[in-house]
Amino acid sequence: MKGMPPIGSAQSRVLILGSFPSAISLEKGQYYGNGNNHFWDIMGLLLGEPFPEEYQARLALLVRYRIAVWDVLASCERPGSLDKDISNERPNPLIDYIIENPSIERVALNGLRASLSFIRHFAPGQKRKDLGIGSEIEWRPETLRGRGVLVARLPSSSPIPTREYRTAGEKVMTWKAFLLPPAS
Repeated sequence: MKGMPPIGSAQSRVLILGSFPSAISLEKGQYYGNGNNHFWDIMGLLLGEPFPEEYQARLALLVRYRIAVWDVLASCERPGSLDKDISNERPNPLIDYIIENPSIERVALNGLRASLSFIRHFAPGQKRKDLGIGSEIEWRPETLRGRGVLVARLPSSSPIPTREYRTAGEKVMTWKAFLLPPAS
């Protein structure tokens, strides 16, 4: 199955990468289209304003805050929506996207599978342990011609609870620390 195109603008400074859209998201043609996913709740808490119900208005708000959204994977095989069932993955042209959008300075990996797929396809020399939740690395692939981009794995917006994170409210501080760092 095939994923969706990126959303964002030429002024985006943050790129949030999921692993691959859920079956509901693909059916609706909307990122984080499953109403149980915490993504839109996290964005509302993070940005301090409620997110509109209408999808296009949500996208416009992300663009206003210079946030782009895409997935690490362009296509894969997966029965259902669970990341653990992904096989035969093919990556999106992430490096080309970052070259075409030079204002991107941070890449947020939404959950473990996005992180593992990112390492596999774009940072094979990176160790998994270096991308623990909230950990930042500077990613400098040769094709970016010396340019570095900060990358961090954030708690998954999936509604499936973990020991550390159950609600959007418990996840938002880690997201905020990376996406909206204090001005220096």
